[in-house]
Amino acid sequence: MSFRRMLLVIATAAVPALSACSPDASEGATSVDVAPDALASVESPVKICPVDEPDCVGICSPIRDYGCLPCDSTNPLHWCYEPPPPVICTPADGLISQYRVQRTGQESGQQPEVNILQGSDCNRWVVTGIGGSIVSDSNYEQLLIQYRELHADGTMGPRILYRTGSNPYRTPEAWVEATDGYAIVGVAAGQQGSHDLKTLTGYARQVVVTPSGVRMAGSYQPLYGGINPYGSLDSQAVNQTPNDNEVFIGLGLRSAVQQTKTIVAYIGTLP
Repeated sequence: MSFRRMLLVIATAAVPALSACSPDASEGATSVDVAPDALASVESPVKICPVDEPDCVGICSPIRDYGCLPCDSTNPLHWCYEPPPPVICTPADGLISQYRVQRTGQESGQQPEVNILQGSDCNRWVVTGIGGSIVSDSNYEQLLIQYRELHADGTMGPRILYRTGSNPYRTPEAWVEATDGYAIVGVAAGQQGSHDLKTLTGYARQVVVTPSGVRMAGSYQPLYGGINPYGSLDSQAVNQTPNDNEVFIGLGLRSAVQQTKTIVAYIGTLP
């Protein structure tokens, strides 16, 4: 039998097989097996696995995706992944969309043991309360932050409490809270050589509306908490902003060798 006749016989035999493998012959075959010595000069088609054959090993078409499981466009590992568009904030979304990170303490470059930063990219909330606890091995096991949403007219929404740490629901060793109309712009901690948060000091300023917009104004209102509220503060464990267009929107803390050695302040910028 000549090679040309062999090709015609193989092609004729393959037509029923192709129709049986595909629900619609016009869509193409789900799989094709060709003897390598029979059609060595013919390029083999890509094997595509149907959904109802989980053991099939094939390649999905990146164009039609025929016979494959739906592609997840939110998965960065999939061919059809579509990165989300960049967030563009408008004044209607909220007052605070920009912030900076300020680190203090003897070991300011270390990572905090507890950390909270809440709110959306376009609407960060202001901190109005802070609490925490330290476990016996001199690690922060709890951080509490009370938030309020700040509005363009200077008013604030309801108080919302967030918790984190290995023991977030215990009674805090120290707690400070700003009065109505105030928000926190500074914090300090003192352990006095112990495994406890004995002294917690917050610094609050009043929220006012000026011709430039919402601002933090007036003198600093100290807030004292802990079993020794007026005790000494750990060296450099004070984080405070003097700018009238800045306010705390988050906080991170770390303790080591019976001292609070790392304070990470997230400071939001008012427009």
